[in-house]
Amino acid sequence: MMNQNSVQQVFPVFLVIWALLGGSGAAFFFFNRNAALKRKVLPFFVVLAGLLFLGFIFYTDASTESLYLAVPMVTLITFLNIRTIRFCDACGRTERSQSPFSLPKFCSKCGAAMKQ
Repeated sequence: MMNQNSVQQVFPVFLVIWALLGGSGAAFFFFNRNAALKRKVLPFFVVLAGLLFLGFIFYTDASTESLYLAVPMVTLITFLNIRTIRFCDACGRTERSQSPFSLPKFCSKCGAAMKQ
């Protein structure tokens, strides 16, 4: 387990990396209209974000209790993100379902059928 000073030194680095990852991901998925490319990039991006988060937890608090809780939660969130996000082939829009049980069937921007 790290002491408080070490955590305070690492946190700004984590925050900058997290902000860069979030900002670049948001820009890529919002502005890019290539649905096929977004489908390929999404799993890697989501897994990278999850691993970064788990790495920060492990680095700052290497207790098994925190990892027993964090690993299943991050795995579930990663799975749900990959499962609920779809891309419109017609206009490239990123669509996200609010329910993991029903995926978007039509694009909210152009009305085209979504690829399942």
